[in-house]
Amino acid sequence: MTARSFPDVLQHWIASHGDPLNGGWSRVEWVKSEARTLIARTLGLTLGSVFQPLYDRDGQLAGHEALLRSSARGRAVAPPRAFSIATLQGELVNFDRLCRTLHLVNYLHAATERAPLFLNVHPAHLLEISERHGSFFRHIRELLGAQTLPITLEVTEENISAAQTGILRNAIHNYRQQGFKIAVDDFGAGSANIDRIWHLEPDYVKLDRHFIVRAETDSRARRALPKVIELMHELGSTVVVEGIENATQYQLAHDAGADILQGFWLGRPEATPRQAGSLQRARRLDEVAA
Repeated sequence: MTARSFPDVLQHWIASHGDPLNGGWSRVEWVKSEARTLIARTLGLTLGSVFQPLYDRDGQLAGHEALLRSSARGRAVAPPRAFSIATLQGELVNFDRLCRTLHLVNYLHAATERAPLFLNVHPAHLLEISERHGSFFRHIRELLGAQTLPITLEVTEENISAAQTGILRNAIHNYRQQGFKIAVDDFGAGSANIDRIWHLEPDYVKLDRHFIVRAETDSRARRALPKVIELMHELGSTVVVEGIENATQYQLAHDAGADILQGFWLGRPEATPRQAGSLQRARRLDEVAA
């Protein structure tokens, strides 16, 4: 399904099944950008999608993470600020769902090959929904004919208290029941909670960029990195090292045993997802384009 047909199809679906956002979709204006991607306008914000590639340790494309680009009156608005605006207007859950839907539509429209897609879920969304996590997005996925597209939902656990761990665990269980994989994002950004990883059993653990930044300059951090990765492997998770910004960091992460690598050195977020292929080829193309 193309992005061009999405709004009309969605309206037809709402007429048949009801508005899944309780009127939220009626406040969204869908338009085409100059780059022919789909843009959503709501709450005084203009929202778009970009996609950052992830590569496995053999240098092959392993997927893309969808990232939000938002603006207001022509000026960029950082994603955390955009979500704060939605929160202040009591629209956080709807806004979070809207962003993921927008990303999925744009990915299906722009990607020539359906490499796995990583989508973020706002932590407050996890706490505000008491049950049936993922049921809405599963319907959207089916509506777009993307049942076979591997989708991983990224959640952060840093700001979720110990008392809320049960809610987080229930949310992850429900998402899995709907056919999604789970990644714990930004692990180590605050208080790294090994016990929580043990209980949540995520498919992926994405190590915060501070791990690799410190490993580049600190010998103790460099020695610790492979041990952290080994521990995540023991807990059953595939490890993604984020924030790779140069060749040295790439080599450190690779040598430490990272399964997947992500960062500006491997590829910046772009409106058009990367085609399947090797990292070396992608970097040569980037150098030619520069």
